[in-house]
Amino acid sequence: MRKSILFISALLMLMACGGKKIQTESADTVVVDSTAVAVRAFVEQFYKEWGMENLLEYDYPKQHITSNLLKYLADAYDFDCEGECLATWKFFYEGGGDVGELKSRQITALDEKHVLVENKYDNYEYDVLLTVIKDGDYFKIDSLKQERSEYID
Repeated sequence: MRKSILFISALLMLMACGGKKIQTESADTVVVDSTAVAVRAFVEQFYKEWGMENLLEYDYPKQHITSNLLKYLADAYDFDCEGECLATWKFFYEGGGDVGELKSRQITALDEKHVLVENKYDNYEYDVLLTVIKDGDYFKIDSLKQERSEYID
């Protein structure tokens, strides 16, 4: 709860100061970049609106990815299929095994273009690095790179 309040406070202060250094309640100085905040919010909304239960529904993700990532997901689909098939599971897990129930997801903007998504399941952890670009007035995910895939005890 405290992190949410600090994030909202930082976001409001960001609007007021235009992406400069912000002094927090704890006297820590945080540098907040408005583009990084917007990119993180875009990725959070992407995961919120489209989840693992919709992996075979491609309309939503196709609206939010570039042709570059669309080609990657099509090429990464290693199974026989008819029509359009995309390896959309790569947003959530590597594939090939049971990952259990999602316990948490941490989304961190590393800079103005890169967002790390850390997924923790019952018995599995999967981190993916997304590269986000601006396409006109909208953000789109241009690439996806698996950073970590590990089954845990």
